[in-house]
Amino acid sequence: MFARRLFTVTAGAVSAVVLTATTASAHFCYFDNPNPKANAGRANSSGFVSFGAIAAMEGFCPAGAEVLADAVGVSTSTMINAHGLMAGPTGGNKAISHLDFGALEAAIPDAIAACEV
Repeated sequence: MFARRLFTVTAGAVSAVVLTATTASAHFCYFDNPNPKANAGRANSSGFVSFGAIAAMEGFCPAGAEVLADAVGVSTSTMINAHGLMAGPTGGNKAISHLDFGALEAAIPDAIAACEV
């Protein structure tokens, strides 16, 4: 029981710090309906990271990452621009969205629970 509580408190604290620190420098943008070839290029760039990889870096297991991804309406393979801002939709560009940090934060307890199973 103590280990579970310690994990929950630690994961929550780390997530809160990361979410508040990183939102100041980037909005975590992503393309709503990406072109598969362009997305493959993003996967090989240093500017984009998959949502699942970001969740794993924060200590969430794959099941927990799925819970978080579902909460914000993306998949774990969605490529997130974690290093800068992208302009809004212009000309022929696909729609650009930003992660909903309120929904993400609200899903953290369920994601932690999914990792404890």
